Amino acid sequence: MSKKNQYPVQKFTGVPVEADAGGQYQLKVDQHGDAKLHTWRTGKHTKGKYQGPGQLMLTENNLPVVILAAEPMAFKDRHSETPLQRFLSVRVTDEVLQQGQAMLENK
Repeated sequence: MSKKNQYPVQKFTGVPVEADAGGQYQLKVDQHGDAKLHTWRTGKHTKGKYQGPGQLMLTENNLPVVILAAEPMAFKDRHSETPLQRFLSVRVTDEVLQQGQAMLENK
């Protein structure tokens, strides 16, 4: 494949979120009270710009996810991760971000 078709790829670690009754995003937890870390990557058609941890993104299945960490990813390795659909301009509260980042540190 020629270089001109390549694009920068980043890998993102995040946790799905859901809006509470007050419209604030909280980590989505299962019946045991656990939230799950997952990874995604930017794709050729990903919309929006990554601004930093705490930002929300939408997966290809329209699942809102809070981004906890980002790292560069080799273009050739991109098929090991699912591409995300778009970055949103919405951010979670610092408290929710800290909850997610604590999970990341303990994994």
